[in-house]
Amino acid sequence: MSSDQHQQAPAAMDFPWPPSNGIYGTYDLHCHCGAIRYTMKISPPLYEEHTQGKEQYVADECDCSHCERQGYVSVHPLSKDVEFTQGLEDRMEYYCGAKNNPHWFCRKCGSVVGSDLTHLMTEVLGMENRMTVNVRMLKDYDPDKLMTRKMKFMKNMPPKYEV
Repeated sequence: MSSDQHQQAPAAMDFPWPPSNGIYGTYDLHCHCGAIRYTMKISPPLYEEHTQGKEQYVADECDCSHCERQGYVSVHPLSKDVEFTQGLEDRMEYYCGAKNNPHWFCRKCGSVVGSDLTHLMTEVLGMENRMTVNVRMLKDYDPDKLMTRKMKFMKNMPPKYEV
């Protein structure tokens, strides 16, 4: 894809993040080996016990080739609400698709920890910057406490994945 072409979201697309409800959860995350550590503040919270009776964040299982192969379960907090506290020197980047938004992984254990959405959020959509965070990296990851949904449109986004 040339630099003057932009990836376009489907016209009737709902964004994969809910609006903030004013109730936040703060969570510690780390890669499998612990070299990369980070915290995330997100609204609505991920777990029902943190919601104060309001809605719970629904995490996404994206159907793009990368996320499916990595087992990525994602949320999209504002970039300002994610802080990497250890291991930036071990955070490597992998570019796929249009090669605009790098996926981050640990150089030591290979865990996919998140993605930088700066290009998509600020240049394509003109919105406040967000990240993708893989909630499988939660320190106290409990899939039974999470609400998830299948996000089914990325597989058909250009460029087509081929090996």
